[in-house]
Amino acid sequence: TVTGYEGVYDGAAHTITVGGTVAGDTVWYSTDGGATWSETNPEYTNVGEYPVKVKVTNPNYEDRTGEATVKITKAPVTITVNDASKVYGTSDPAFTGTVVGLKGSDSIGTVSYNRVGSDENVGTYPDVLTASYTDNPNYEVTVNKGDFTITKATSETLTVTGYEGVYDGAAHTITVEGTVAGDTVWYSTDNGATWSETNPEYTNVGE
Repeated sequence: TVTGYEGVYDGAAHTITVGGTVAGDTVWYSTDGGATWSETNPEYTNVGEYPVKVKVTNPNYEDRTGEATVKITKAPVTITVNDASKVYGTSDPAFTGTVVGLKGSDSIGTVSYNRVGSDENVGTYPDVLTASYTDNPNYEVTVNKGDFTITKATSETLTVTGYEGVYDGAAHTITVEGTVAGDTVWYSTDNGATWSETNPEYTNVGE
């Protein structure tokens, strides 16, 4: 009886199994279709499908033959990229993540975490944090991408200056200082019930 092996890559060596031998038997193995033979049962560790022919010889019996396959499939590896954030106008932080599923000292190279795209406005950008790695044929790698959030910055102190003077027939307004790029200044003359981007001007006597 010749039994093969099928399983997920685990870093260990696997072989076929030969059963039903009797005293005096010699078991021969071939990995090249029977062109050459060896008494060493071949071991396989890496992902692949490996057919092995078997021949059992015994001076008292007819030769017996068989064949089985060692089939090793890819093991799963998961890279999870951590969500990250920054304040508007600042540099990106160092992105991080975790790798789960590698066997022993196996490697997928240096895993680098990076951001896709160049958005810099406030908001949350889903699945833009990803990872790069070196392919390892023994693993099927899944990357769980992370979200990147840009939060509002604390702006400069806003200074609002009024006007006080004697009537001179000219129009006068308040002055707003401390704005930054991207600011929109709104004005209200009815205690905040309505707003306008137009700075109101006043000419006549009044407060």
